[in-house]
Amino acid sequence: MPGHALLSSMLLVVMAHLSRADGAVGTGKSKISAVFMFGDSIVDPGNNNNRLTEARANFPPYGQDFPGGKATGRFSNGRVPGDMLDSKLGVKEFLPPYNGDDLELSDLLTGVAFASGGSGYDPLTSIPATATSSTGQLELFLEYKEKLKTLVGEEEATRVISEGIYFTAMGANDIANNYFSIPLRRHQYDLPSYVNFLISSAVNFTMKLNDFGAKRIGFFGIPPIGCCPSQRKHGSRECDTLQNQAAELFNSGIEKEIERLNAERNVHDSRFQGGN
Repeated sequence: MPGHALLSSMLLVVMAHLSRADGAVGTGKSKISAVFMFGDSIVDPGNNNNRLTEARANFPPYGQDFPGGKATGRFSNGRVPGDMLDSKLGVKEFLPPYNGDDLELSDLLTGVAFASGGSGYDPLTSIPATATSSTGQLELFLEYKEKLKTLVGEEEATRVISEGIYFTAMGANDIANNYFSIPLRRHQYDLPSYVNFLISSAVNFTMKLNDFGAKRIGFFGIPPIGCCPSQRKHGSRECDTLQNQAAELFNSGIEKEIERLNAERNVHDSRFQGGN
């Protein structure tokens, strides 16, 4: 997985492009009301804490650089990219997990993270890790919307949702911990076909999120997963070129889909932006 600093820089670049969709950049009046994050462990701030899963980070040495030195469930020594983005935008200091024990009602007004460590676009990916699947994260978003309506009324809830900025960061687990680790998908698909399946799943996820009210969606590709320590070849410790090729295929394919989505859905005042 990429370093948090690198992904945070990518998030900020994508955020700038998304903000231009409504003229927020350069006007001095940002219309970003809330930040929402979907994805896997790189952006999970603690949604897995109460799940029966090995994909948790609510114990030392995680969190040693977090305020108070507390392990919050973030897969990091300190903050994760969603926190950095939230702080940079001036929304709030930390992006809380939707399923967090300490979530306050006021947090619903400014955004939450639905990301779950071990998740992916392929519904099978989340099963071994007992993570919240991408579909499950969308279901939580719908649940969130109902809570928000109850809290502030439908008109204000619609404003928060439409003026929010959304990010998705997943796909690495699909390649590393599913296709190249579990035989089932390799029996069903050759690698290019599986990548196309992931692209289709990612696009469907994005369109559903758009249909649910999200207008500005930042979409992140898969990093060179074959160079992660856990994926390097034993002995030589060289990067796994096949996994890196799969990531490149996914990223190039998703960029084309983003162009198509912007052309087709621009009439809905929506904006999609990729970052690889």
